[in-house]
Amino acid sequence: MTAVSLTNARLSANILGVRMPSALALCLAGVLTVSAAAGAAIIVATGLTLEIAGFSRFLALAGVMFALTFWCGSRRLDPRMGAAASIVGAATLSLVICGIVSNAGLRLGAPLADARLAAADALVGLNAGEVIRAVARRPWLTEVLSLFYNSSGVAVIALIGWSLVRKKVARAWELVATAIISMQLVAIASPAFPAWGAMRHFGLEGLQGHGLPVGAGVYQWPAFANFYAGTDPVLRLADMGGVVAFPSFHTVLALLITQALGTTRLWPLALVWTAGIILAAIPMGGHYVVDLAGGFVIWLAAAAIARRAVASSPSA
Repeated sequence: MTAVSLTNARLSANILGVRMPSALALCLAGVLTVSAAAGAAIIVATGLTLEIAGFSRFLALAGVMFALTFWCGSRRLDPRMGAAASIVGAATLSLVICGIVSNAGLRLGAPLADARLAAADALVGLNAGEVIRAVARRPWLTEVLSLFYNSSGVAVIALIGWSLVRKKVARAWELVATAIISMQLVAIASPAFPAWGAMRHFGLEGLQGHGLPVGAGVYQWPAFANFYAGTDPVLRLADMGGVVAFPSFHTVLALLITQALGTTRLWPLALVWTAGIILAAIPMGGHYVVDLAGGFVIWLAAAAIARRAVASSPSA
């Protein structure tokens, strides 16, 4: 192999980070590029303009993290430091792009999907409204499910960090890649299924503070109303929220916990935690059951892609 070939090989292994596997870097760069292009197309189609100031801080953070990755590599520091910086940078970009696509996508004005999603549940004999009522009648269950639901994101971040601490860098990247790929797939699919959620469809707003925590299943309504029915031509970071009904990203987060712990002695805890978050997504997130099924399919595809990309990459 020539010196030029060796140099190119090293460079390909360092896209987005000195220690980041090449195949994985190309995969994530491709996914984020496609999603960013979708976001740009939506912005052009809807006539929205971005309030740059709000987004620039996060873009700057991502840039600093990638620069820190290269610096760690050039100084030959612990590879986990560079990996951690790359992970923060990639995750930051993913969150920004996902938020733009999913929120701005509502302005495309696709027909409300609530009736279709509820009908899909009914086809298999399920009713999200009945699940919500059943939970609201059991205060202890409400508290437990609220804890599960609110812990999902923190739990995944903690498990990624724990993988790095244990020098399981490849496992950390597999989890991160699954999350990023899932996030973008969810964002791109969501504008075709705009929905207020099960809480409004079944007329259960009165359960707020009367069996369910205030905000359960309705916290996304202000952002949804702003982008789906609003006319503000400016896309502001402060106005964005978790507006996705179908597919459910909380289901993805729940399954990431099992993905992280499923091959360890903690697998029973992982299964309970995953099941708790998925069940909580109905009363706490206002999801329909079919939303959860959609999230499962997204996770399954993303996990397979991430696992293959990590396996095809040089060791982290």
